[in-house]
Amino acid sequence: MNFEQPTNDEPESATGSNTDDTTTPVTRQRWKLTSWLLMLARRTHLYAGLFLLPWVVLYGVTGAMFNHQSLFPRVQFQPVPVDVVRATSMTEFPAAGELANQVIEAIRSANPDAKIEVLTGSEPEFTNSLMFEVQQGDEKKVVHINPVTNDTEIATIPPEDFRPDRLLSDTRNIELNPNPQDTAQEAAASIFKDSGIEVHGAPKPFVWTKLNFLVSIDGEPARVTYVLKDGHVDIFKYDGEPDMPLRGFFLRLHTSHGQPPTWNGRMYWSLFVDAMAIAMVTWSLTGLLMWWQIKRTRRIGFVVLAASFGTAAMMYFVMQNFYASNVL
Repeated sequence: MNFEQPTNDEPESATGSNTDDTTTPVTRQRWKLTSWLLMLARRTHLYAGLFLLPWVVLYGVTGAMFNHQSLFPRVQFQPVPVDVVRATSMTEFPAAGELANQVIEAIRSANPDAKIEVLTGSEPEFTNSLMFEVQQGDEKKVVHINPVTNDTEIATIPPEDFRPDRLLSDTRNIELNPNPQDTAQEAAASIFKDSGIEVHGAPKPFVWTKLNFLVSIDGEPARVTYVLKDGHVDIFKYDGEPDMPLRGFFLRLHTSHGQPPTWNGRMYWSLFVDAMAIAMVTWSLTGLLMWWQIKRTRRIGFVVLAASFGTAAMMYFVMQNFYASNVL
């Protein structure tokens, strides 16, 4: 695709190709400005697309990995024959509607004065498969049973050999005096009070704030994680590798968000996520502008846009209804 030369479908005012001597200097200047702005939009679209390439691939692949556990799996899945499942007590497992009626009867027994009925149009639904695990040597076996179809498979989870060795294993909790959590809690109470917010009792911790740092223990590098809330401490051998499998690392990249209080890798990642968000919006807007400049594509473009917005709106209400009527 040529991003330098305008196509024959572009308006003459955008290209300035059919100007003549009768045009005024002001008009010619406007044509030049319009042509320059369109060229800028094309260049922006081009380079935004190049910038987005690795990020779109990352988010596309990891999004599919979230949606399908069998994609680039660390876990191995083995289907269980139907006859094996039918020979078990799963034949007595209640359907969603039957189980809902049993739950309603139990609630009625506990609340005899309440009138409880299933709403018309509401269908009881299971949120996910039934899963049970057993340990077999170093491996973990997890059976997944579909409560609707009884389709069953067994997942084999290999040992977590990616986890570093724990050091000083007898040290799991420490007490500091003064306690930094108490200091911050006291400050939070004062901030609430000075802000006109009435406080009854001590403010409760909202998140698990941790302190991470590297040390040397008997000449061996180690990572120390201290939890401010309860004084828990983890001391692991440091080998420069994340304590998660490669698949988990890529999924963590997909979900990593927010800004830490320190400039580190996570903060830089956050900046690139913001840059990607801006580039995606810009890419969409410049794409719309470039589409509009090609007259012969406008009609089919309107059809595609209508289908896209219609599908997005439909899925918005479908998912809104799902999360309103289901708790995962």
